[in-house]
Amino acid sequence: MSSHKDAGIAMLLTLFALAVISTLALVIIGKGHNALEQNRMMIKRAQSLAITEGAIQAVYPLLLDENRDHILQVNGSRIRHNIGGTNISVGIYDACGKWDLNSGHIDILNALLMKLLPAGSKTFVRELLKVRETNAGFQHVNQILALPSSRDLDLSQFIKEITIHCRRSQVDPSNSSGVMREVLGDLPRFLSRPGPGHVFEIRATNNLGPGSRISVETFLNITNDPLEPIKTLSWQSNY
Repeated sequence: MSSHKDAGIAMLLTLFALAVISTLALVIIGKGHNALEQNRMMIKRAQSLAITEGAIQAVYPLLLDENRDHILQVNGSRIRHNIGGTNISVGIYDACGKWDLNSGHIDILNALLMKLLPAGSKTFVRELLKVRETNAGFQHVNQILALPSSRDLDLSQFIKEITIHCRRSQVDPSNSSGVMREVLGDLPRFLSRPGPGHVFEIRATNNLGPGSRISVETFLNITNDPLEPIKTLSWQSNY
């Protein structure tokens, strides 16, 4: 009886061990599969980034073309390229299509905030103007989120309408959003003015599958320097 009992216990232990081994094997296989999928996603993301950046760099000659403004107008400020067999559209906009944090006219600021934040923005305006009157001013649009009054405000839409790269008091309505054009339409005409064509905001997005969506935004300065005709002011990639 004892031997049969021991044999039964041994069999149960063997079955338990086999169950543990099977579970571990499934976990290992699952991890291996997940690792393979992650590697594939990383490769696709890298490919997507290369295509997006390549498309942006492909518009550099156009930025220096004497017919640039006409070409952009005809194409609705979007230029299509084929990079490595992938069609991708690149948006090209004069930076002055947005209100400049350091140089923009105060009347545009007030009208824009009245449109986007009809209440609670007076303190925010005072804090903003105090910063821009310093020698350094704003170095990035996201710095407005550090203002004390910003904690009580939803500035997500406002940030989309501002820049630090225009360096002019007016805004170019031909390169503005619908919100900004509506704001400018109720203001004196002298506040609307074509951009100088010195700084451009370039945007492109590409997607090669799950986890590979890439959006790149850059600001490029057209200089008079033959050794560096295009200077990158900022370059941001978002996954």
